[in-house]
Amino acid sequence: MINNIASDMLSKDFLLNVDMLECIRRGSAEILFASHDGVLLIDIPSQIYMIFTTNYQIAKRLLHSIPQNIDIIVAHDKFSYNLLKIKFNFKKTILCYNSVYIKKTHIEIKNPIVEIRFLTNKYTNIITKNYCKAEIVKDTYIENRLNANEMFGAFLNNNLCGFIGSHEEGSIGMLEVFPKYRKRGIGCALQIAATNYALANHRYPYGEIVEINTNSIALQRKLGFQLSSNKVYWLIK
Repeated sequence: MINNIASDMLSKDFLLNVDMLECIRRGSAEILFASHDGVLLIDIPSQIYMIFTTNYQIAKRLLHSIPQNIDIIVAHDKFSYNLLKIKFNFKKTILCYNSVYIKKTHIEIKNPIVEIRFLTNKYTNIITKNYCKAEIVKDTYIENRLNANEMFGAFLNNNLCGFIGSHEEGSIGMLEVFPKYRKRGIGCALQIAATNYALANHRYPYGEIVEINTNSIALQRKLGFQLSSNKVYWLIK
């Protein structure tokens, strides 16, 4: 019953709340609160809290259900975001748009110049070295995503030239193309591979794009992704 209430409320803005809906859909969410005015949940595998409210009073009320020792919370409204900043000592804030591929059909890769393969944990060091946000994830995070079979690499003449993966909470991310291989459509090929993999596994193909990353926004739109009108706020200790 509580899952239905949460899903109905979040579905009113599907693009904004797709991450929360994906956690509910795959059964990894513990819903801490759900009403027609707000939802608070924790994704158990990633231990990421997520919140969405429609008014200040609900946001203020839900703060009492969030433990002081949380490491990450994703706010989907400004009420919660502003209150969380005041109450918790977060060291980093990332403002993003959710980008969602809402079609059911796979994306065709036309004239690929690279071979896309699953990556094994022998690539842990090179991915950690080249992932631009490696400093905000745990030391074992990249290796764990590789062991979970959730990362793809692009290979040209058997040389790794870029990678992409899925995060613990379900979003597509970690897209990086090594500098000397850029401007060849490799990022596009990797994004398509990750999108099709999500579709094949009955997931919502979505990711978060930092608001100033115009290149990623252009790529996502080129492939038919839709961006949320409002931002999501990642708060990290």
